[in-house]
This record gives sequence, structure tokens and C-alpha cells, in this order.
Amino acid sequence: MTSNASTASVCWPLWLTGVWLLASIVTILAVPVLIATVPYWHEVRVYLQQLGQVHAWIAIAACVGLLVLSKRKHAETEEAWAQGALLIYVLGGVLSVLVLQFGIWPQWLARSNSTSLQLQVFALMAAHGVCAMLAWRRLRAYAREHAKRDAA
Repeated sequence: MTSNASTASVCWPLWLTGVWLLASIVTILAVPVLIATVPYWHEVRVYLQQLGQVHAWIAIAACVGLLVLSKRKHAETEEAWAQGALLIYVLGGVLSVLVLQFGIWPQWLARSNSTSLQLQVFALMAAHGVCAMLAWRRLRAYAREHAKRDAA
């Protein structure tokens, strides 16, 4: 495999993971800003619902894209960049965003004064962000290692 082929094989996964990580960071930062700046809870709820939907679809699309790219058509094994813990992070990201968006998030928006729901939302957002960060770091490490190997 040439250097260009190996670089191309990890280019799209890196891009998808970067989009996923960026969406997670923006969402995590936007929630407290919206709560602090919008005066009425019913307005905050509308914005948070929209933000949650956008974040969920970006994260799901990125994770599904990574899962699709992880295995070539008719291949028996995953791509070299997808082996190991990366797929666990991607599956964790999909599961955490699904539970957050379709389980805990709507309950929290309905009962904003519930401390246990606030903690669950925070824990799931943090877990989702950690999955995105770990996937990004794993892919970057693979790309750097492969670039060093190709340069030698």
C-alpha cells in the first residue's frame, strides 16, 4: 500500500470524527450559555430541543459513517485504522446519543428542576464527548504512526 492510499484511507474517518467531536463540544458549551442567556424556560426548551436534534443527527451520521468506512466491501476484517478500541468508542457514541436524545433529554426538558435528570444529562453528554475525543485521539495516533512508517 502506498503512502497516498494509506493517507486517503484515514482521511474520511478523521474528518467524520472531527465533525463529531466539534458537534459534541459545541453542544456541551451551548447548553449552559442558552440556560444563562435566554430569560424564559419555554424559549430555552425550544432552543435546546433544536440543538439536541441537530447534535444527535450529526453524531449519528458521523458514527454510522465511521462504522460503514471501517470495513471494505466484501472484506473479512476491518480497516487497519478501525481495529482495536476505536469501534468501541464509536458504538459508545451511538448508544450514548440515542439514550440522551430519545430517553433522558426529553424528560429533562419537561422537568427542568429535577436534579437527578440534570445529572443524567450531564453524565451522558460527558460520556458522549469522551467517546468522540477518544475516537479522535485514536485516529490521530494511527495517522501519525502510519505517516512515520511511510516516511521511513
